[in-house]
Amino acid sequence: MVLQSVHSDRSGRVFVAADYGAAALDGPAPVALERASALPPDAQLVPLADRAAIGLDRRGQPRSLGSTRWAVAAVLGAGHLRTHLPAIEAASGASPLEALPYAAVAADARGELVVAAMPLGASAEMSKDVSTAITARLGTEPSNRLLRQLARCAREYQCPYAQNAFRGQGECALPLGAPSADGAAPVVALRRRAERAPLEPVALKIGVDDAVAVAIAHLAAGGASVSFGHACEGEPLGGVRSVVEVTARIRAATATGAIVLRTSGSSAAALARVAEAGLDRVVIALASAHGPMYERVHRPLVHRWTDVRASLREAAARNLAITVELLALPGLSDRATELRALVALLGELPSGTVLEPVDLSADPYTLLAALPAESGIVGIAELIDRLRVDAAHVRLAA
Repeated sequence: MVLQSVHSDRSGRVFVAADYGAAALDGPAPVALERASALPPDAQLVPLADRAAIGLDRRGQPRSLGSTRWAVAAVLGAGHLRTHLPAIEAASGASPLEALPYAAVAADARGELVVAAMPLGASAEMSKDVSTAITARLGTEPSNRLLRQLARCAREYQCPYAQNAFRGQGECALPLGAPSADGAAPVVALRRRAERAPLEPVALKIGVDDAVAVAIAHLAAGGASVSFGHACEGEPLGGVRSVVEVTARIRAATATGAIVLRTSGSSAAALARVAEAGLDRVVIALASAHGPMYERVHRPLVHRWTDVRASLREAAARNLAITVELLALPGLSDRATELRALVALLGELPSGTVLEPVDLSADPYTLLAALPAESGIVGIAELIDRLRVDAAHVRLAA
């Protein structure tokens, strides 16, 4: 596939630079972008201000398109995994980028926009309009504080897991207002874009009764699961007493549906308490399976990498269903050392463990510049291919 470079002007209009080939980053230097997917209809195009697009000239050499031709990125929803970052030449003094999952954009021979991403997993189903369902449900439980918060998340932030609370299907978020366990730099967001703020977790505390009522109603309506640690929640294990009580009361009321804990894996002992109360699945998110790199990116506040590994071992010992959510970033996740560390970690986990790669939201250029350089970059697509072989006992969410 012959791909052409794309750029924007200062007003945000997008242009195809037919005289330049498409370049992108999968590591420290621009390379030719050779594989791409059609731009999904729900993708957001983002001009990268003060960052000139880099394209390939007629000799195949990377060249800046000039300071007035800004690089363009795509921000994708769930169901796609980016393979490359936009190739840029940053202006001196450029402000940091908002922490988003930027993917390289190009144009095909017909001038149609394509994105450096591969389909991976299923998109969360979004309801076009849940206003009627929200109004009706709030009318039945007007004093339920969690329900009111989920209504805000569903309306203002279009969070699918909040919308599910009013649709009676899929996975419903049960945020309780737990504090964060990670102190990642401002250029890194360890939550997916649709799952960040509005909670102000320290200020908002959800009562056990409200959470139990929402969970039981969701499962009774046919919902598949309820989950702690979703949306704008911090680390649920930081408020383990409430999580344990909610879990036990849900299970006392119904045996249907799954109870899921999305966590940093900050405490194996706390995880054990939730497991004893009736937990079905644990989802542990990590940007690296290599201890020193994990510490650099996550900057954990209350735990260390050894606690994450201990939590995974605890989950395996208790026969919990396990999902490892890999927060993937080209130039980081596809390093040879990262691949080896991830394969080694997955090798300690039981058959049937799920590996779910999702895009890490970050200012990727600032983050990568702050990390030790490494030349052994295999590429995101190759990373996925190798995991299918080297960790064959793990089910890749694809």
